[in-house]
Amino acid sequence: MKRLNAKTVLLLSTIVMIITNCSTIRQIRPLEKGQQSVSFSVGGPVTEVGSVYIPLPLMSFGYNRGLIDNTLDLETGLHVTQLLYGILDVEVGVNFRPFQSKAWQPGLIISPKLFFMTDFSGGARLYPDLCLTGFWKLHEKVYLFTGLENWFEFSSTRDDGLEQKNHWLLVPYIGTNIGSQRWQFQFETRVYTPNLKNTGRATKNIGFGEYGVLGFFLGVNFTPGKEKK
Repeated sequence: MKRLNAKTVLLLSTIVMIITNCSTIRQIRPLEKGQQSVSFSVGGPVTEVGSVYIPLPLMSFGYNRGLIDNTLDLETGLHVTQLLYGILDVEVGVNFRPFQSKAWQPGLIISPKLFFMTDFSGGARLYPDLCLTGFWKLHEKVYLFTGLENWFEFSSTRDDGLEQKNHWLLVPYIGTNIGSQRWQFQFETRVYTPNLKNTGRATKNIGFGEYGVLGFFLGVNFTPGKEKK
């Protein structure tokens, strides 16, 4: 793949290193085969804007479709904010649930994904990603979840020619999904790269001492179909 231009390098550095893993909100609830779900999310790392710190309003759309009843679903996403800056950023993957939540026993979601980015001028990048999510069904309308997202960079050099020192970027998260079978609201807190120092970042963020960046997301899911009685 060709290298991205200087403008794109700067933007991608911000997206990947500061806002890394701003994926669409997670499909926590299982889907039956053929069942579909669409989502919209907004949020990001808490960043200094003017004289205040607020979560960046990064927007994305997501789509899921059940492949195997309550076990496997396809997941795709489009990141709108990056598109406004001339970068196409899409993701595709699956959510595999080897077992469901029962009482206080958590369920597990294994989510391998690929992120594809291009600036439409011949430059492009591909990033693999893996999420491991534990979730609890506390009530028919309330789910709690927590997990770890892993973003991988296989290139030995960055697009600006410097050595790529960080090949494994971590993002732990915790959140809740509340609502009916058709409509759900999702709240999520993320800690971006808690294993890396914040020196050299292009923006000022709220972290934990010298490490990590705190972020918040709000999303809404719509799953067509009749409500179960």
